[in-house]
Amino acid sequence: MEKVLFVALGGGIGAGLRYLLTELANLHGGAFFPYGTVLANIIGSFCIGVFFVFFSESSNLPPVVKLFFVTGILGGFTTFSTYNMELLTFVRTGDLFPALAYFSFNVIGGFVCCWLGFATGNALWG
Repeated sequence: MEKVLFVALGGGIGAGLRYLLTELANLHGGAFFPYGTVLANIIGSFCIGVFFVFFSESSNLPPVVKLFFVTGILGGFTTFSTYNMELLTFVRTGDLFPALAYFSFNVIGGFVCCWLGFATGNALWG
């Protein structure tokens, strides 16, 4: 239960940070191009790379601290960061077919499912 609480607390913080970033971006032209989302994804991807090395190589902190920052804050801020770390892991280990499949399922499959969900929503309520 302790782990769930740390993830939930971090997730709330991450979601709040993403909301603030999006609002700030919208004040500066973000309504015309969703660069708030791009910034969240890029910042989150950078941070997960830094945290991955920190927690793997030089941290003696309890596992709940990693859950708080990585799964919680970054998960609430962007799941794209997790996707990029997992894709990078496939590439680094030379698993190129799984990397290509993972990339395709997430990018192409995610886009297609988003489009299908949009079409379904329009069919039901549009």
